[in-house]
Amino acid sequence: MNSQAITGKSLLQYGFIALPVAFAGFPLYVLAPDFFATRYGLSLTLLGTLLLFIRAFDAIQDPLIGWLTDKLQNHFLLLLSIAGTVLCVSISGLFNNIFFSPAIWFSLCMIFAVSAYSVLIIVLGAQATLWTTDTNAQTKIAGAREAFGIIGLVIAVSVPTLLSQWINTNDVYLWYAGILFLLMFFGIIFFSRLILPSATNATTKMQLSPLMAIRALPIESWRLFAVYGVSMLASSIPAILVIFYVRDLLGAEQLTGVFLLLYFLSGAAAMPLWKKISTHYGKYKAWCFANILAVAGFICAFFLNAGDVWPYAAVCIVSGLALGADLTLPPSILADHIHARGNRACSGSHYAFLAFISKASLALASAIALPVLDAAGFKPQAVNSEAALATLSAAYALIPCVLKLGAVGLLYVFFIRSGSGGNNENFQNHGNNGSSHHA
Repeated sequence: MNSQAITGKSLLQYGFIALPVAFAGFPLYVLAPDFFATRYGLSLTLLGTLLLFIRAFDAIQDPLIGWLTDKLQNHFLLLLSIAGTVLCVSISGLFNNIFFSPAIWFSLCMIFAVSAYSVLIIVLGAQATLWTTDTNAQTKIAGAREAFGIIGLVIAVSVPTLLSQWINTNDVYLWYAGILFLLMFFGIIFFSRLILPSATNATTKMQLSPLMAIRALPIESWRLFAVYGVSMLASSIPAILVIFYVRDLLGAEQLTGVFLLLYFLSGAAAMPLWKKISTHYGKYKAWCFANILAVAGFICAFFLNAGDVWPYAAVCIVSGLALGADLTLPPSILADHIHARGNRACSGSHYAFLAFISKASLALASAIALPVLDAAGFKPQAVNSEAALATLSAAYALIPCVLKLGAVGLLYVFFIRSGSGGNNENFQNHGNNGSSHHA
């Protein structure tokens, strides 16, 4: 495959659509449980159970979406257009229209939304792999995509607060949906102007079944997925609980947007730094450093009490710096694996499994964290006992730190100790030498 030149313009055309995807993902994965718990009175146990089944379904369908993506490598624009429309309609319905019981409507809208979201992120990941074989360029592409994603998150965090100052509170998410439609429209227009290499004949002729795509995954990718799964579970638990933690433990609901902005902006600012670190030390070691940094910063959240807004702001900044590596390095490493083993024909399936791990982690986090809080007697937006708040603090901060340390251990055992955590080009050359056994 000939690598395509990467310019600032092409990165804009490719990465901009990640902005509306992230803009939609924030209410989908962060706000929706609290929204339905406070507005419609759904119990945390019921929401946790529904989210478990929804995200389990979402995770299981990802390999099928990846297989479909591989078969339609020359039709990515069509896939993005359909999925983008479905995502916008689903988000609009989730927060604005209730046609059945809240539980049923929540489930239906979430299923359509998460399915469309999966198609979008898998197609974008696969397209990045087809763009170039250069390992450092893959980090650059992933960084651009995730930078637009963080911009989308920043806008998503800010928009509800800004809109509530100008319009009726009940209309905030109606306007939110309108902004989402507009951003998605421009994202698809920009992507349509991107000139990328088409799938090669060798790629299009290979019609791999989902089972064959699974078998094509090398051992290095399975190990990457294991590390990514533990790291994502560590990130998913606080993502689900952050609204409860800030509002009900810190008593700083009005600062929720500010805290999230600090977190995401720190992640965006750190991306160039992690790219330099990964170039110098290798991507595995850089990711290991990031996980250690996340623990060093986030452990402090376990000891905070009501009113500790400045210490929590520092936690957001430090853990946000680590976020930059979590966003850019895993997909870049996966692209290295794909090129090293000559598996471009099933690049969509590879990214589908990365998405599968992310969704499974979210499902597990929802199934564990919300019922545990319910059992401890925790009630959202209410006066809670010290025991309930202590449970919230442990679930939000302590458990994720333990999991992050587990990810550090796996990175060391699987990659760094064996020597593959150093120069990434060494791994790629090694993979090319043995690619005939895995192609």
